[in-house]
Amino acid sequence: MEFLNENLQTWCHLEGIEMQLTAPYSPSQNGVAERMNRTLVELARAILMDSKLPEFLWEPAVAHAAYLRNMSYTSSLRLGNRTPYQVWYGKKPDVSHLCKFGTPVWVLLQGQNVQRKMLPKSQC
Repeated sequence: MEFLNENLQTWCHLEGIEMQLTAPYSPSQNGVAERMNRTLVELARAILMDSKLPEFLWEPAVAHAAYLRNMSYTSSLRLGNRTPYQVWYGKKPDVSHLCKFGTPVWVLLQGQNVQRKMLPKSQC
């Protein structure tokens, strides 16, 4: 019930979505969502282990795992061998921007963090 509120109920009604509530503390009643949660957590664990990053980064790893799942082909949910992204947006996803989780990046220093004139303006 923690996510059930008037705004959500109104939005679901306007979108033609029928809500079916489950009893508290009974995850077995929502097996599809629980299975997806498990899939995402296992993928995030593998991502963190492969990248050798610390456990406290579990949240962005799970978000990255969900993003990858939405960009990946699936035969489930009667999508017809399409990605969830394709079903939602009606076009194939562009995955050219994807890189390995944990890839070093350069951060542009701006404002008060800008170093002296001849020092780098970004850091890894």
